[in-house]
Amino acid sequence: MSGGLPSSAALVAAASGLSASPTGSTVIGMAVPGVPYNTLVVACGVAAVGCAAGVVGSLALLRKRPLVGDAAAHATLAGVAGAFLLTGRRDLASLLTGALVAALVGLGALVLVRRVTRTRDDAATAIVIGGGFGLGIALVSGITARGIPGGGGLEHFLLGHAAALTADDARLLMAVSATAITLVVLALKEFTLVAFDASFAAATGWPIVLLDQALVTLVAVMVVVGLPAAGAVLVTALIVIPPVAARQWTERVGTLVALAGGVGATAAVAGVVVTSARPGLPTGPVIVLAAACFCLVSVVASPRRGWLVRTLRAAAERRAWAAGLLLDACVRAAERGDGTFTVTDVTDGRTARAAWRMLEHEGLVERLHEPTAEARVPRDAWRLSVRGLDRARQRQRRAAEWVAAFDRAPAAAKERFSLDLPACAITTDAGDTRAT
Repeated sequence: MSGGLPSSAALVAAASGLSASPTGSTVIGMAVPGVPYNTLVVACGVAAVGCAAGVVGSLALLRKRPLVGDAAAHATLAGVAGAFLLTGRRDLASLLTGALVAALVGLGALVLVRRVTRTRDDAATAIVIGGGFGLGIALVSGITARGIPGGGGLEHFLLGHAAALTADDARLLMAVSATAITLVVLALKEFTLVAFDASFAAATGWPIVLLDQALVTLVAVMVVVGLPAAGAVLVTALIVIPPVAARQWTERVGTLVALAGGVGATAAVAGVVVTSARPGLPTGPVIVLAAACFCLVSVVASPRRGWLVRTLRAAAERRAWAAGLLLDACVRAAERGDGTFTVTDVTDGRTARAAWRMLEHEGLVERLHEPTAEARVPRDAWRLSVRGLDRARQRQRRAAEWVAAFDRAPAAAKERFSLDLPACAITTDAGDTRAT
């Protein structure tokens, strides 16, 4: 189930293997000629963060908790400013520690607001987002206005400043990301069970509250380590967008987790490559835009759930339904006379004309080129072919079976409803057993 997940050992090895080379950059023992050292450092750091954010975000999406990270993200800026005021240091580890504390406090405040005020989830989330973000902006603005030494640049945590990552920073991000991925892989079965059937998990003795808290904590951790890459404003997108894109391609949890990690890492690397070629562009927003492009392509072109496939399928179903109605109209028209009919007898409108072409293409109707013995027929006279008569009998037989089933059990009969039912207007209201 986790075959597509990147190895946590490989990520840790990558973190420890970052070094400079006179002829290029070296990572995990492989030379990458022509790649600037700083670009490789940033790419390794943000790729690890993007991969882990996608992996953790997949579980949050399945548990219907993706926006929990938004509340945590908007509280992190206050934690960054508070950590700087308390320690006077600007190393990444200290600032991210403060951000993590603030994120957990924000999540605790979210739970408290829900329980004490009985506020809806969306309103409680908005309260925490507004309060945490406002406090963070006030603290950062105060530090800048007072001219505290070393306080400049804290505003970069709003939108991220990946270009400023050092090798030590990249190692830290990669190590934390590898740990998060490892924890998800080890507890994937339990997280999946809670996401799909929490009641069953609780009945069988699984610690639901503990697993939920662990998942929320992982989301908070990924929000914090994603700050250098995307900033407090956009970091939630790294947790939400890759799983949504991956969800369009698969129904399996293991594949979803692996694909989400791959989309997150690829979007991160794409953002770094673009911004290294265009130095004026901010890395964080470009990473999010790359992930959004992946998501857009997935939503439109996915063979399982894509908009294009669903549109084509719906059009095919409408044509099949119209063709069935037209076939029944042909039967009724043939029964009224000598077994022949014209196109205008049974069609009216563009949809019916398209359905007629479908019947003709499938060989269900055939043109009469010779007059019958009884009377001369128009040159545009048609009749049902042997295949068409057989198809019409099958539809009528299925309709009779469906009506009988509907009379016995309306709710169960609705599950047997198909596009092959005949043209008679059969009600699908489970509370009404009439068929017309």
